[in-house]
Amino acid sequence: MFMNSIYKMKRILSTLLLTFVSLSIFAQSEQEENSAPAVEKTPYEKSVDVFKRGLRLDLNKEKTSYFKTIIGIQAWWRAGETNPGTTNALSGEPISNFSDFSMRRIRTMFYANIEDKYLLFAHIGATSNATNSNINNNVYVHDFQGQIKIADKNYIGAGIHFWQGLARLSRVGSNNYLTVDHPYFNYPEVNRTDAIVRQMGVFARGNVLGKLGYQVSVNQPIISTVAGDPTVGGRPMSKGEMLDFAESGHAGATEGMTYLLKQTNYNYNGYLYWQFWDIEAQSVSGASQMNYFGQKRVFNIGAGFQYQPGGTGTYREDVNGDMYIQENDIKKLAVDVFLSTPLGNSGGGFTGYAVYYNYQYGNDYLRTLHVMGGFAGTDPNVPSSPQGPGFSQYSHGTGHIFHTELGYTLPKTIYNSEKKLQPYVAISYKNLEGLDETSFQSDCGVNWAIIGQNVKMTAAYQLRPVYMINDLGKNVVDHHAGLFVAQLQLRI
Repeated sequence: MFMNSIYKMKRILSTLLLTFVSLSIFAQSEQEENSAPAVEKTPYEKSVDVFKRGLRLDLNKEKTSYFKTIIGIQAWWRAGETNPGTTNALSGEPISNFSDFSMRRIRTMFYANIEDKYLLFAHIGATSNATNSNINNNVYVHDFQGQIKIADKNYIGAGIHFWQGLARLSRVGSNNYLTVDHPYFNYPEVNRTDAIVRQMGVFARGNVLGKLGYQVSVNQPIISTVAGDPTVGGRPMSKGEMLDFAESGHAGATEGMTYLLKQTNYNYNGYLYWQFWDIEAQSVSGASQMNYFGQKRVFNIGAGFQYQPGGTGTYREDVNGDMYIQENDIKKLAVDVFLSTPLGNSGGGFTGYAVYYNYQYGNDYLRTLHVMGGFAGTDPNVPSSPQGPGFSQYSHGTGHIFHTELGYTLPKTIYNSEKKLQPYVAISYKNLEGLDETSFQSDCGVNWAIIGQNVKMTAAYQLRPVYMINDLGKNVVDHHAGLFVAQLQLRI
């Protein structure tokens, strides 16, 4: 019986394989018969064509229906200065610097497009796998959404999705950065009330009036239960858990402190942008493009919002001195501008982006963030940074953030190659209620685009502010710490 099952399975797999090969050969012969003689392409141009097509199976002769798969990786090596009070989580020994190899992202995506009327998108992968993490527990579904065309260039959809509005930088695809990585505050509730920036809900997106792009969505939070202790940047709590937290005598549970609440209230999101020059195509996934290497003429101005009723709770004391929880709505606004333009006729180009975020969570809310921070512990015997050990930083909170990034693609008169060399700089300014001093953060680097964003290498150096409590009890910038990142990005 068992052998018969194996035999049947082999026959099924063999039939499927022969069918797929036959379809591919037929499609190729059809194309060869119908195409006119063309000028022989260079090996580089042939490689570009392969990456543009990707792993695609056309489902009809007109190629208007197809199934496509994309696979990709972002592999890192990083080395940098750790925050004061950091220990090696494995040995327990104090460390002032650290380096490691990591897989920042592993991605597999599936697209099904039927006549450009019915779209299905699925996305499976892993994020932030360093030598101190367990990749076996980190592979999961990122997206699974369906879309229906309701008018030319306009769709409605539903599922677990990435259409979160707010700003261009808050919906950028992980393979489409200008900088080596995003600045973290653009995804403010990542892995707290969402799953890698995704939530479940419904959305509409498209273009109207010729130049106006839009996306709107109504979603529900996905509450994380494994996001660490309920401290700055930790997991959401219910009101009862917040009161228990205060009764335990924790230093962070005092009058005026604000934390995320466990809740499943619907939230409302949107982003509108006017396209002054070329009209950008919207990706099925919802991911925006931050870097055309200055080879396209795009000039957009946009504005967006996110509104989460009952999103946070603040500790308050009544007239009797008893603690209670004040519920707050989370309100976020953003305004941004994006510019991409060629410079001259030799392949040079400029890329620029600027965004202003206004985040309102409630009194003094703060969040810290540590990408792949499992290597770091805290030494209780020495003064440590309140933002956490390792490479931790204050990501965002109630207050104002301004961020800009600029890139220049060298022309062939300087770098004579079919590939692209693009140095860049980025600066972030944060004025947050919960901190006693504003901060600047800078990033600089260079992209070597071997085949656009499909095959790219990046070297980057980042300076983050490190906060310490001074003699007056103020949380202020003590110094800046550096981090070097080298990345290989490959996708097809």
